[in-house]
Amino acid sequence: MALFFPSPIRQAVTGAEHFTFSYNKEAGQHFGLLQANRGNDSNLLVITEDGRVYSYHLEYHKELMENFRFVNTVESVGKEKETQVLDTIRKVPVVTSTKKTLDLDNPRKLMEKGAEYVLGRRTKVLKTKRKDGLALRLKELFYHGDEVYVEMEIHNRSAIDFEVDVLEVYRVNGKKGRRSSHQMVLLEPMLKYGFPEIVRVGQRHSFVYVLPKFTLGDAEKLMLELQEKKGSRILWLRWD
Repeated sequence: MALFFPSPIRQAVTGAEHFTFSYNKEAGQHFGLLQANRGNDSNLLVITEDGRVYSYHLEYHKELMENFRFVNTVESVGKEKETQVLDTIRKVPVVTSTKKTLDLDNPRKLMEKGAEYVLGRRTKVLKTKRKDGLALRLKELFYHGDEVYVEMEIHNRSAIDFEVDVLEVYRVNGKKGRRSSHQMVLLEPMLKYGFPEIVRVGQRHSFVYVLPKFTLGDAEKLMLELQEKKGSRILWLRWD
């Protein structure tokens, strides 16, 4: 199982040799790979660069329901004290990157796994725009490291298939009003995961854009622009 932490991993150990936690000790990356052979239960202790300590009970299972997960800071058991917490645990060999189940050195593969994880979650809808029998939905934004995973959905309830031309994401600076000036900055996705070429009549399709990390100011909004190929249907969705 690949574990993605909010802050880069500084140090980690497992309490038994049949469990190994592989991570890049030189680059300070956010993720590590936990592997196990059959044996007694053990534990995993991880310290991240922000000083947070994470402790997990480990059990061997032949099959897993998921092979990766994102760790939230609320899972931390506390902050590192004056002495090194990990020094109190029996050290076992920690290997560097392995590529048996997940290529830790391939950023695109990791983003694809992250997007797959986001699509598998039950997320709430932040905003919906309906027009011409189409519905464009913006779902939860998931922040991880220097990336933002944005889940969106197109629902075609019209009588005509919708062939997608582009879906652009903008950061808009400016308040509503006839005399207000607006500055639109295009947010170029690092990855489009599951992006559809066409949404058939009656179908809905969810997908994820992976964008460079951003935050919205008080006067800023996120804007989605969906355009139809060989057609005139256009949807604009604004959210702040």
